[in-house]
Amino acid sequence: MNEARALLMIVEDEELNKVILARRLRKQGFAIIDAANGRQAIEKVKELSLLKLPDLVLMDINMPIMDGIEATRILRLDFQQIPIIAVTAGNLAADEYIEKGFDECCKKPINFRELMAKIDKLLGWK
Repeated sequence: MNEARALLMIVEDEELNKVILARRLRKQGFAIIDAANGRQAIEKVKELSLLKLPDLVLMDINMPIMDGIEATRILRLDFQQIPIIAVTAGNLAADEYIEKGFDECCKKPINFRELMAKIDKLLGWK
């Protein structure tokens, strides 16, 4: 088995959205871990910090228990080096998400080519 290009975390409460996105990213050679809400994402990143941090996080905004904005704020306290892309159907402008601590924003429905370009850029591949 070939080594994955990078380890990505998908934080998404809608199971179908998570499955579809994970499938497409795996086809591009990425390893995927997931979380169903912001709190679970923080817990998993802290656990992974002992082994290998995710190379990038795709963070939904509207989720139960803890939303993506709060989770990103908390993750930035200890894990500033992890790029985080807001993946949202929300109505804020992309620059407003960047002001809230995200590195990029990708609106839903996801344009996969655009998302891949942002992932490549943040991982320093393009």
